[in-house]
Amino acid sequence: MPDHDQHRSAINLAPMERVISIAGGALLIRKGLAIGGVFGLTDIAAGALGIFRGVTGICPAKRRMAARGKKAATLKRLPPPRRLLD
Repeated sequence: MPDHDQHRSAINLAPMERVISIAGGALLIRKGLAIGGVFGLTDIAAGALGIFRGVTGICPAKRRMAARGKKAATLKRLPPPRRLLD
């Protein structure tokens, strides 16, 4: 059971970040398959990493930024738009 708790604490992505990573990864893989060649392989590899990041919920870059003391960027709710003409 401690392994499960340790894995849960390793997850550092919000649910919406995970969904965006999976969707973006799938689009990159689709684009890479359509292009083909070396550039296509690059897109496929990047897409696979995005899907892996989304499925596992672990982002090493975000973890490194948190370890340095810098706050990692998160998705925030924007304030409602103000009227241009009053």
